[in-house]
Amino acid sequence: MKKLAVLLAAVLVAAPAFADNGILKLSLWDDIAVALPNNTQTVRGVDLGIGSQTNSIYGWQANLLSSKAGELRGINEAIGYARVNEGYGLNGAIFARSNTFYGIQSGLININENRVGGLQGGAVNIAHGAVTGVQYGIYNQVEDLHGLQLGFVNNAHHISKGLQIGLVNIAKNGWFPVMVLVNGRF
Repeated sequence: MKKLAVLLAAVLVAAPAFADNGILKLSLWDDIAVALPNNTQTVRGVDLGIGSQTNSIYGWQANLLSSKAGELRGINEAIGYARVNEGYGLNGAIFARSNTFYGIQSGLININENRVGGLQGGAVNIAHGAVTGVQYGIYNQVEDLHGLQLGFVNNAHHISKGLQIGLVNIAKNGWFPVMVLVNGRF
């Protein structure tokens, strides 16, 4: 209880410095929310709730069921579904989805539509564009690999420069189209 009181006091003291932004947003679902001091669509602080949808997060977005952010600089997490359009930081949930993400995307199932720079780790990792960094999990799939795939089954449509380590490694332009244990291109 003391920690919550300290957090609330800090929010109220800092509120004038962030007058055009929310520094604390409490969300029920999507846009049904309140923010201190105002603006539920640009949060420079903490966004907490059951399910939140916010245009810009500069800080921490943590929701029980669903967290959706257009632009993220920080942490986006939920138990069920976490979605980031463009972000830097951490995107994590049972089902994590992003368009362009730099940092760590960690969930049971991770899907990226465009580009991942950093780490994509979970049971299933799918990147429809490029991965510059590491994919690790049971099944990894990428359009263009610049880095490392580590898993039981690794599938890369194209390896620009990288290595696959796993039980089955598939790459059209690898050393061989299908390899056991290791495949790559340098």
